[in-house]
Amino acid sequence: MNSGSPQSSRIRFGPFELDRANVELRKGGMPVKLQPQPFRVLSLLLERPGQMVGREEIRHALWNSETFVDFDRGINFCVNQIRAVLSDNAENPRYIETVPRHGYRFIAAVNVEAPSASASPLPAAHSTGGSLLDIPDSESRKPSDPRLPHRPPELPVASDSAQSKPPPVETRPRWRRWTAATALFLALVAVIFIYSRSRGAARTTAVEIVPLTGTDESENEPAFSPDGNHVAFRLFEPADRAGIYITVIGGEKPLRLTADSNDCCPVWSPDGRAVAFVRIEQDGYTIYTVSALGGTPKVLYSKQSYFPQHIRMQLAFSWSPDGAALAVSRVSPPLGRPAIMLIALQDGSSRPITFPPGDCSDWNPAFSPDGKSVAFLRSIGTGLAEDIYTVPVTGGAVKRITVESRPLEGILAWTPDSREIVFSSPRSGAWSLWRVPASGGNPQRVEGAGTSALYPAIALNGQRLAYTTFSEKRSFRRINLIDSKHVSGAPQTLLASKAGMGLPSFSPDGSRLAFESAQSGYNEIWTAASDGSSPTQLTFLKGESGTPHWSYDGRLIAFDYRPADQSEIFVVDVSGGPPRKFTTNPGANNFTPAWSRDGHWIYFASSHGQESLQVWKAHYPDGGTIQLTQHGGMFPLEGADGYLYYSKSVQSDEIWKIPVDGGPESLVVKVPDLNCFCAWTLAPRGVYFIASDRHRLSFYDFSDRTISELSRLEKHAVNPALSPDGKLLIVSQLDENDQTIMLLNHFR
Repeated sequence: MNSGSPQSSRIRFGPFELDRANVELRKGGMPVKLQPQPFRVLSLLLERPGQMVGREEIRHALWNSETFVDFDRGINFCVNQIRAVLSDNAENPRYIETVPRHGYRFIAAVNVEAPSASASPLPAAHSTGGSLLDIPDSESRKPSDPRLPHRPPELPVASDSAQSKPPPVETRPRWRRWTAATALFLALVAVIFIYSRSRGAARTTAVEIVPLTGTDESENEPAFSPDGNHVAFRLFEPADRAGIYITVIGGEKPLRLTADSNDCCPVWSPDGRAVAFVRIEQDGYTIYTVSALGGTPKVLYSKQSYFPQHIRMQLAFSWSPDGAALAVSRVSPPLGRPAIMLIALQDGSSRPITFPPGDCSDWNPAFSPDGKSVAFLRSIGTGLAEDIYTVPVTGGAVKRITVESRPLEGILAWTPDSREIVFSSPRSGAWSLWRVPASGGNPQRVEGAGTSALYPAIALNGQRLAYTTFSEKRSFRRINLIDSKHVSGAPQTLLASKAGMGLPSFSPDGSRLAFESAQSGYNEIWTAASDGSSPTQLTFLKGESGTPHWSYDGRLIAFDYRPADQSEIFVVDVSGGPPRKFTTNPGANNFTPAWSRDGHWIYFASSHGQESLQVWKAHYPDGGTIQLTQHGGMFPLEGADGYLYYSKSVQSDEIWKIPVDGGPESLVVKVPDLNCFCAWTLAPRGVYFIASDRHRLSFYDFSDRTISELSRLEKHAVNPALSPDGKLLIVSQLDENDQTIMLLNHFR
């Protein structure tokens, strides 16, 4: 066995060759992608084959004294990455042996090539705490792009003396040439046969589904590294462990990159050396980047404000395959709503590539692997109807890919050949994964992924798909009130479900509840007794039905439903029968209905085109609409004082009021951290609301304008509803939200 040295230019072992001068690892003459720091660790081990290299020595070689990182996990990550590239195994190593609690030893035979005059030593260690923009741009430091074919090794060129010799004269008998030709033909037939058999076997290989980490923590939003061997993801529960992590597929414990519960949406840099992510802030968000081995995050893109008209903020972004730009969703000043922008990382300049019409907004961009297109979600109104579109990176006409007209959750994933897009949709009831041609067409279910599947991600190499499977439990919790500012005892379970359930509304006599639930697979309107017994499905529309409100005579329930792109107001008789559409503003989004106390009007929110949401009322049953607010409003509730109370917008922290017949609009209360129309309800003398991360139940008193805290809720809760006698408050509580990342192997 030869001993390496720091000046050795090329070191060979097995089918591999490590080229120190060009900072490159090859297998069979073909470059193999290995990040700079794992490359450095492998070089250290090869310098002293058969000898242990200590963890402290590796630490000093990788990081300077000012770098903040979890060193042990960073070293583990480097070694795991090396083993993945070498197809080595920690249990039965061929190349790298672990010396428990001390370090590592290279155990395979090594051949060292003497250094040439031009050979240069391995570049010195540098801090990895910076963003990708801080990485030196020397071509010799850039890993090869896994999407491009590698150039084959050059064949040796014959010497001048060899070229000067005359070609040899053919002396073999003709029959031998025929025998050789026959053998070659039979060999070719055998190769074709074996190849076709292998292709058939590949097509029939069953998919394999395994958990990514196998822990009992809640994780989602997977993202594959460019080489397909690592996954970055978000961990959000327990809160003290929240942050962005990365893990080697089939490797050891995940490496924690950040420790902020507001971090989400990880995206790998195209060279695999960094992970970008979103940090949600009070007034917007910021995109950061951090080394894939840990360090201090640095700002990659400055924060933008929220768009309060959308029911949820979708923060997914994408990094271009060439590393030059980010695709983000940002409010376009000329349009006043989110459009897809390309942000040049060299100078921070921005360029819009979509121009959403009317009351549409564009979200969640995703570059195609070939870098030619961007897929994105286009939302109508508040985001309860969405579809997938594509647009060329250079801009131009957008193309509608799906006709879903329903909410689509989260990330869009391209297949490696840029021909299909995988997405999550409840198009057949439960959330599941679907694939659709990038040219448009009929979506097909992804085989093997099952239901309750979100956040797809596809590896560029390795035939792997990752996704998040989820299960949740919700319950209505009963809170007994002594008076408006005091509760009696702890909240008690009234009704529980393993599906989405919320927005309860009491009947006028307080004996029954109406609410929305996805127990049947679709959001439908249900009723139950006020003690939680006898739950009964009332509508069977197989779509997005919600926000039910009981008429004051107890006979009817008004709710919103989306039969196509726009929401409409529907009315259903409690005693049975099909729901009836109640015409309000044709061509507009009309939702969150509420009855007037005299039963002659239905209040609702409506927006059309570029107009903001406003509160309207329509005469029932004759029809005819009247606009009440001029400065924004939704979720109206009529009070006993002749005023209509409402939220300023979908995500507003302000509650306003206006006379039921129209008039001046005035602010009632501004509640920090309210941020949703779904977090308050009206009482005769004030407003009950849930704020501060949905765990604090409070009451705002109209008379003295004070806020009193009633109870600290054990878990996240929304949708407070007050019984007519004021003695009972119901909230919708999220009891369990388990999310696990799964790997689907043999994905094609």
